[in-house]
Amino acid sequence: MLVKEMIKQSLPLLIFCGIGGIIAGSTLTLMINLFNTIPGLIIVIPAIIAMRGNISTAFGSRLGSAYHLGIINAENLWNEELKQNIIGSIILSFLVSIIIGILAYVTTLVFFNIRPNPFIIISIVILAGLLSAFILIFLTIIIIYLVFRRGYDPDNITGPALATFGDIVTMFCIFISALLIGGGIF
Repeated sequence: MLVKEMIKQSLPLLIFCGIGGIIAGSTLTLMINLFNTIPGLIIVIPAIIAMRGNISTAFGSRLGSAYHLGIINAENLWNEELKQNIIGSIILSFLVSIIIGILAYVTTLVFFNIRPNPFIIISIVILAGLLSAFILIFLTIIIIYLVFRRGYDPDNITGPALATFGDIVTMFCIFISALLIGGGIF
């Protein structure tokens, strides 16, 4: 019975995740001109997607654990535990974004002998990281709330859902950030 319930809860979501991966990958085709005009931007993509996926799924997992421990539930979702997890997720996103931006700059300089503008590359990563953090925090809370309301096990739903949403949202945030900062809008 446990396996049947897990499949019932997870299979539709995993199919959606496959489609979401295609959407996230397709966003790269929209960015071809940006890769040519912003050296080092392509180096950022795997790192920032991994960062957002790791932070978002860890955030969702912590909320799932809090649910299993009885610290939060559908009626008591907005409490100190949730607030602390939100603050931690935002701080991690900011700090890791700075590190990713610096490493992308250094990697582009050392391995490709191209000198990108460090301000542009680091700013794009910070803006994309923070934008995606806020969007994914909001989505995580919605997903957790809906999972609680339906009586599903959050461990079966939140990980795959947040990994997929994280890829899609982060790709669009990188695209928007690169357009705003690297495209000369700011």
